[in-house]
Amino acid sequence: MLTKEEQSRLEKALLATVAIPVVGSIEDYTWEAMFHYVKNISLNDPALGRKKLLHDAVDLKSQVGWSLKTLQVSNLNVNSSFSFVIQRADIFKKAELLGFDSLTENSEESILGEALVKHWNQKLSSDKQEQNVTDSYEVILLKTIQGTEYVYIEYPLKLLDLNDFTWSWTKTKDGKRGAGLQGKINDEVNLVWYKNQKQLFKRRIIPSNSIRIQISRTRLDFDEYVDSILNTLKNKI
Repeated sequence: MLTKEEQSRLEKALLATVAIPVVGSIEDYTWEAMFHYVKNISLNDPALGRKKLLHDAVDLKSQVGWSLKTLQVSNLNVNSSFSFVIQRADIFKKAELLGFDSLTENSEESILGEALVKHWNQKLSSDKQEQNVTDSYEVILLKTIQGTEYVYIEYPLKLLDLNDFTWSWTKTKDGKRGAGLQGKINDEVNLVWYKNQKQLFKRRIIPSNSIRIQISRTRLDFDEYVDSILNTLKNKI
């Protein structure tokens, strides 16, 4: 979790970011940039190119990597649930690479689940090696539509254990097989994969030890914003 100093930097970053008139809401790259400030690690210029790797931020000294997500939710209460995409998993296209002769949506649910676990574990392992990361974390910034309440959540990011899961298709209202394959742990939904979009979702619960921040949403007008930036640029040059 964040240190007290890092919590202070997060609150400052939130205040400064929502004040910018060209930022409507904190989205993915904005959150990535803010997190680099919170952790006081260097941020690469996105104009130099970005790779689609798992860890959006890496501390090269400690070899810690973070996968960063930001989500707008309506309920920030402890124990409320939320879901988010962790990977595009086209297990049919990659069946042979995953060690299966063939896969279709009519394959056994447990076999499809095994392919999904392998797909995720291969991504985590290969990206940790490529990014020189030894410890991985998943960091979520939850927010309300008003942009005044935020919840920071951090989890260890580990390989999935196939033995933890039971798999079954969702059901439609008329009892037919749905489009989502659910992976449950102790009868609680943990993963959901949708066969059409090939997207793998993770379900999480807001824990009691999450960090909660409330801010006043004060917006600069455009003249104030532009003048402050240009003055800073003049001093820097």
